[in-house]
Amino acid sequence: MNIVWKYYLLVLYLLSLTYLDSDVNSELIAAGVLDRIEDGNQAVILLEELQQELVVSMHTLPPGSTPNTWLQIKMRGACDLPVFSEFCLIGITKLIK
Repeated sequence: MNIVWKYYLLVLYLLSLTYLDSDVNSELIAAGVLDRIEDGNQAVILLEELQQELVVSMHTLPPGSTPNTWLQIKMRGACDLPVFSEFCLIGITKLIK
């Protein structure tokens, strides 16, 4: 095998390791409390540990969620909370506290 191809394959291999180890493939799990519902369709969740506020559509919440309900939020690790989009959301489940 040509030496150039060996280096090419080595670079591809190293890039793939970097991608697999990046935040893109990680999950962030945080607990939060449903603080309030705005405009009847937007839920505001306070993520205490991260000191952030998360706004999601009501349809993403578990059934029966009301203000003061504690929730577990799973998000893609590469997403920044201040610029949160629903693409970042993996799931929301109720917590018993």
